[in-house]
Amino acid sequence: MAEIVVFVGPTLPADEVGRRLDAEVLPPVAQGDVLRALAARPRLLAIIDGVYERVPAVWHKEILYALERGVAVAGAASMGALRAAELAPFGMVGVGEIYRSVRDGQLTDDDEVAVAHLGPDDGHRPVSEAMVNIRATVAAAVADGVLGPQAGDRILTAAKRLHYPHRRWPALLPLAPPGFATWLKTGRRDVKAADARALLDLIAGGGVHPPAVPPRVERTEHLQLARPASALDPAVEADLLDGVHLDGDYPDLAQAATLRLVAVGTGPRPTGGARAEWVDRLREHVPADALADLDADALGELAADQAALVHTCAAVEDRLPAAIIDTLRLWGQLPGRLARARDVAACCERLGGTPEPAALGLTDADVWSWCAGRAGLPPDSPADVVADALGVPDPDRLRRAALRHLLYEKEGRQ
Repeated sequence: MAEIVVFVGPTLPADEVGRRLDAEVLPPVAQGDVLRALAARPRLLAIIDGVYERVPAVWHKEILYALERGVAVAGAASMGALRAAELAPFGMVGVGEIYRSVRDGQLTDDDEVAVAHLGPDDGHRPVSEAMVNIRATVAAAVADGVLGPQAGDRILTAAKRLHYPHRRWPALLPLAPPGFATWLKTGRRDVKAADARALLDLIAGGGVHPPAVPPRVERTEHLQLARPASALDPAVEADLLDGVHLDGDYPDLAQAATLRLVAVGTGPRPTGGARAEWVDRLREHVPADALADLDADALGELAADQAALVHTCAAVEDRLPAAIIDTLRLWGQLPGRLARARDVAACCERLGGTPEPAALGLTDADVWSWCAGRAGLPPDSPADVVADALGVPDPDRLRRAALRHLLYEKEGRQ
């Protein structure tokens, strides 16, 4: 992921953002997306658009958590303007006319910036008009003499009464005098897009910085459970975890990682001097290269997690991969396993992807016999039994993992 992340759509198309800024462009932000983006350690997050209503909106606390970690966060135009107005006292940067209107109390309704839009396959293209754009367009038409003040008021009143998905100019044109529809083709104002472009220009010019005094965020249970754990590339992470399965280490790692996840949500966490002592303990017992990629805050969080470890288990299967990676880090095994995972991925890419057994001079039976040996089972054990013993979700995944690692063992070291 790039150093700059922009959440956008439908205010601007993603390709326009790419032309203006060297950034990772992500869809409209939802709850948890900021925390997930932090896993890649960006230096700046820009929020333009966000989702709400049917999907939980971006959480104030995840933005504060980003600011606490020294990440600059800026917003404009839509959800970004709303959150920036609310979090400006804590260091979030707001840009544009809409942000200022919300900050100053001139705009108080969230529906002023809301629009209906299509899905990601259609680029989140808007299919309704934002109330702020309608207001700006009517004001321009009145200033140009195309609309009288009373006609402008009628349009604004009618538009405000409509639910935001139904705010479209064809529904409002019958309230306007002749000539307005023609003027609208070139006279329409898009204040949301203008604010978004102003934000991108400010970022491109280096004008957005993290707060000089970052906020301190209380480590509540919800934040601990949502906090990102792994910053690895997904493909590399998958190969690393395949190696864990094939080495027969998954069951022990899964148990240890499960306990860590439970501790994050339920255990007491040290602060201040006690936390610093736990950091020192980590440095004493964990090889330095296993901690080298962690900044001071991340190392403190890891130490606090370790202090809170308890012997309790919970249903956290979907979060085990990231927790296993953290556990490997604490055991000092992450650098070596990560290096092998990257070597496996590079080998397979160089040699054309995952091979079939025949390309390795093997049969399927040979592959399953090899897997069974890794699990300490008889060579003719059923595939599902072997997969279960190695902790792999299904035999097809185990077969693919085995073939990738067998290719590496045969060709990757040459």
